[in-house]
Amino acid sequence: MKQKILYVTDRPSMAADMLMKNLDGTFEIMRVRSSDEVKHVPEIVLVNLAGLDSSERIKSFTKSKVFLLGTQAEIDACDISDSESFAKPFNVNEIREKLSGLSSVKTESQKTLLLVDDDAVMIRTLREGLSTSYKVLPANSGANALKILERAKPDLILLDYEMPEMNGTQVFGVLRSNPETANIPVMFLTAKGDSGSISQIEKLKPEGHMQKTLPLREIKEVIQKFFDSK
Repeated sequence: MKQKILYVTDRPSMAADMLMKNLDGTFEIMRVRSSDEVKHVPEIVLVNLAGLDSSERIKSFTKSKVFLLGTQAEIDACDISDSESFAKPFNVNEIREKLSGLSSVKTESQKTLLLVDDDAVMIRTLREGLSTSYKVLPANSGANALKILERAKPDLILLDYEMPEMNGTQVFGVLRSNPETANIPVMFLTAKGDSGSISQIEKLKPEGHMQKTLPLREIKEVIQKFFDSK
């Protein structure tokens, strides 16, 4: 039996539609519009961002693995959290291999990270690197992070210390003052390495902090060491 994929698309898109045609021999693809009512949502959902009318229904697919299809600009502007992406030009073989391996991944046993950073490049880099080991919920601002926390409880929050409008210190204060989020572990991400900045972070007593300039391998090691200590 072929693995099922829900393909959400509102407008014809040559690149995305050709991708679906190439995947059709491997998967059973169900094509729907973003406004359609879907009773049984499969494990994998592919969303064509080109001309997408609404993302609200897609946000409710919390038990599925959602992948965004589009240009990098469309992906960066999308507000669908807890998703991964495939940017144009699509690599059919790479995508087929990625999707084929999902059914053997026990996502329910994975730890969940809430990644909060206003830098789209930083979010994309960390999300892609960390999603091989963890379930990653991205948020591009403190306000968006608090909205995500209304419906999700991550195992660890990676929180950018320097953000506009609502900085890391302010977000941390809101988290600790709310009984629903007070016990969620927080690690700060910072671009500053001077002793004064680090001292200010440590006074907040988070579970840890990391330099953004660290190689991805070392960031993963710090996170895994934290979980191993629990």
